[in-house]
Amino acid sequence: MSIQTILQHRYADIEVEWVRYLNNPFDPERAHDLRVMIRTLRGLIKFLKRRLTPATYTIIDTNLSQAANLFGDLRELDVLIEETGAYAYSHPDKKADYQGLLKILRDNRQHEMAQTLTEGTQSTLKKDLESVQQQLTQLKFTQTTAWHQYIVKELNRRNHKLVALFEKLDFKDYPEVHHVRKRSKTLRYASTYFADFAPNKANKSAKLAKDIQDDTGTITDAHVNYMRLRKLADQLSKNADKQLLRKIADDQLKKFE
Repeated sequence: MSIQTILQHRYADIEVEWVRYLNNPFDPERAHDLRVMIRTLRGLIKFLKRRLTPATYTIIDTNLSQAANLFGDLRELDVLIEETGAYAYSHPDKKADYQGLLKILRDNRQHEMAQTLTEGTQSTLKKDLESVQQQLTQLKFTQTTAWHQYIVKELNRRNHKLVALFEKLDFKDYPEVHHVRKRSKTLRYASTYFADFAPNKANKSAKLAKDIQDDTGTITDAHVNYMRLRKLADQLSKNADKQLLRKIADDQLKKFE
C-alpha cells in the first residue's frame, strides 16, 4: 500500500467517525474516536514532515489541530463525568450530593455538545477537513521513493530521541511529560500504519511508544482532570458542590505520586 493510500484511508476514517458523531453525539466514545482519528492522521503527517514542503505541512497540521480542538472541551467534560462517577462509586456517601454534581456536569456537557453541532462549528470543521483533503490529493509521493530507508531511519531517530527524553524526564514537570507523550503518540501511529515498510523495526517501535504513552498518559490525564475540576469548582455557587468537586480533584493528585 502506498503512502498516499495510507493517508487517504486515514482521512476516510475521519469522515466515517464524523458521521458517527453526528448520528449519536450523546455517546462519549463518538467524540473521542473522532478526535483520535484526526490526531492519527496528524501524527502520520508529523512523521512525514521531512518529505513535505513547509507550506504543505503547515496547512495540514494547522487544520487538523483546529479540527480536533473543536471537540476538546466536550471530550474533557466526558472524562470529568467518568472520573466523578468512578469517585462516587469508590467513596459511597449519603451526605455527598453526587447526583447534583453529575447533573451539573451533564448539563455542561449538553451545552458543549450543542456548540459542536451548530452550523458555524460544523462549517468550520468541514472547511478544515476540506483543506486537508485538498493538500493530501496534491502530494507527489512516488513508488520509486526509498520509503523503506526513510521509515527505518525516521523510526530510529525518533526512537532514540524519545528514549533520551523519557530517561531524563521529571514526572513532576507536566509540560515536558505532555511533550513526551505527544512524541510517543506520533511514533506509535507511524509504527502502526507504516509497519509494512519496516515490519521488524516498526513492531519494536510500536511497543516502546505504547509503553511510554501509557506511563506519561496517566500523569497527563490526571493533571488535566485536576485543573479542570478545580476550575469548575470555582464556578459553582453552592459551597458543598465546590468542596465535593475539590475533593475529587485532589484525588487526581494521587496519580502523580
